[in-house]
Amino acid sequence: MQAKSFLAIFLVIFLAGCKTSAVNTSYNSNYENYEKNGVAIQADAANADNNLWQLTRNNLQFVDDYSQARVVKEINYYNRYPLHMTKVSKQASPYYYYVLQEVLKRDFPAEVALLPVIESLYNPNAYSQGKASGIWQFIPSTATYLGIEINDWYDGRRDVITSTKTALDYLASLNKRFDGDWMLTFAAYNSGGGTVSKAIRKNREKGLATDYWSLKLPKETTHYVPRILAIAALVNDPGKHNIELPGIANAPYFEVVDLGGQIDLSKVAKMARVDKSKLQLLNSGFNRNVSAPNGPHRILVPKQNADRLTLALSTLDRSERLNWIHYKIKSGDSLGIIAQRYGASVRMIKDTNTLSSSKIRVGKTLLIPVLKTTETYAKQLASRSRAHKIHTINSGDTVWDIAKKHKLSVKEILAYNGLSKSSTLRVGGSIKIPRG
Repeated sequence: MQAKSFLAIFLVIFLAGCKTSAVNTSYNSNYENYEKNGVAIQADAANADNNLWQLTRNNLQFVDDYSQARVVKEINYYNRYPLHMTKVSKQASPYYYYVLQEVLKRDFPAEVALLPVIESLYNPNAYSQGKASGIWQFIPSTATYLGIEINDWYDGRRDVITSTKTALDYLASLNKRFDGDWMLTFAAYNSGGGTVSKAIRKNREKGLATDYWSLKLPKETTHYVPRILAIAALVNDPGKHNIELPGIANAPYFEVVDLGGQIDLSKVAKMARVDKSKLQLLNSGFNRNVSAPNGPHRILVPKQNADRLTLALSTLDRSERLNWIHYKIKSGDSLGIIAQRYGASVRMIKDTNTLSSSKIRVGKTLLIPVLKTTETYAKQLASRSRAHKIHTINSGDTVWDIAKKHKLSVKEILAYNGLSKSSTLRVGGSIKIPRG
């Protein structure tokens, strides 16, 4: 009970300092490997020369700030939960080499690579109540402003490559705005550049200091920067703070493979011989089981599987890339009705068929991507036109009358024809009656 009470207190304080009100990450699982006495199970120490945490330590720039009172307070909270950093290491391990390398290429302090620890625990699928998403926790409006693409197929906020480049570009812009002051840069990443500039202006007008530690900022931001530095302090000297920090290999975990176009991700997993769940975690930017028709046409796979996938893709016929339904447009059809029938969206169908508007012509054929169905069921759906009778709508007909006549339920008739209860039957039109 006492351990649970401490956990509850920690969660309230921890989440209060996040960029948004809560990140959709299960912090409870941080503690699932505790022994009964509350001591973390020890992990094997990694070779320091081949450990990304050591490379991080070599490039930390704000060690002197770790003794700030507000930072020490945050460190003390983390000290109560040693498995917090164990989970961080585990979740960061596929991405941290890439992120840290990108940070160091820009001559940024290594503390920047620890920002996703605070934002998302390095979980690419983290999602907050404020609709922030990905390891860098961009909200939709900020993502759009910064040029991150979000559509039915793809969300660049969850793409580690896209979001990392965008986050580092954004941080570079903020750092330039605040004359190279990283404390102000971190604060602005959390609360916005305008908020920090306003706080600086107010202090300047009062003749007060304008460094981060002297500013009056939103409560969330007063916790945010000390929390980044607290994590850095734990990484810098885990032994001093009684933290076990499992090593992360100083080597690339994934490789980028050119897909050459849209493809079913299940096929990719089989060709690469990678567990599908692992592939999905590396490529969380894809919203569907197929890659986006307009790109990005690349995929991340564990490094040891990259050559196998590249070779398999080179011999893959274009017709084998996706499961499709060839749908012939009939009288009364609309993109909305067709989308509802096949579990797709209007935007997906328009993208796939390069339609600039929602106008469609009877007799033309649309390619409908199979997203949720099996290949066998897809074939059943494609042959649906051969498996029904046609009822010509007469004056006074209702769906209830038609259903009763053919010994079906209203729900079956509506679903089969992609109609809703509010749909209007047109005299002279037709409605499909499924056989069997």
